[in-house]
Amino acid sequence: MTYLSDQLALDIGMSPAPTLDNFVVGENEELVRFLKQMRSSAEPQFCYLWGPAGAGKTHLAQAFAPLSEAVPEFDTGVRFYSVDAVDTLSETSLDSLFKLINDIRAHPGTALLMTGRHSPAQRFVRDDILSRLTWGPVFTVKPLQGEVWEVVLAQAKARGMEVTLEARKWMQAYLPSDIKMLSAVIEAMDRELLVRKRGAVTVPLIREWLAKREIEVDENVFELKP
Repeated sequence: MTYLSDQLALDIGMSPAPTLDNFVVGENEELVRFLKQMRSSAEPQFCYLWGPAGAGKTHLAQAFAPLSEAVPEFDTGVRFYSVDAVDTLSETSLDSLFKLINDIRAHPGTALLMTGRHSPAQRFVRDDILSRLTWGPVFTVKPLQGEVWEVVLAQAKARGMEVTLEARKWMQAYLPSDIKMLSAVIEAMDRELLVRKRGAVTVPLIREWLAKREIEVDENVFELKP
């Protein structure tokens, strides 16, 4: 199964590297300020972020420290670490996370940011990890609501693009409220209009663009046809 975000990565190239400065803050101003302070001082040593898919947890984790497929091992030459999606880790990976947390605690001046979809209050992971998730502050990453569309339309306006009212309603009805994905769609539409020597973003244009890439719309999910 291939999702729209994967297809867009092929169509428009790599997006800018996630940073704390290019994160669309919304209602997360306090969180971003805290992470910037933590990133500069390594104090406190631990922080756990939780929230729904698309809220920006992975962006923040990547902005804090490089992510890898496996839980990283502690390295005395590295100060900052991130572990994304704790709730999806295997038992072996949780063992590695347990060791990493203990190693970081034993080395002041190093710090770890962890993320997951669930609050520690939901007791979603084994107790030895659960207790360590609260060794530092716990923040809820609040997803963008109405402001996500304000941001997207502002991006379109900055590019000199006209988005018809019908196209706005269609995107709001069928596209996930994920700022990274929507920004990629706007960039792709801008390129499409450039080929056509401008014009407006309309529902037929979006459908035609998706059809050319064999991307099928199914409510909030985009899948490639088999």
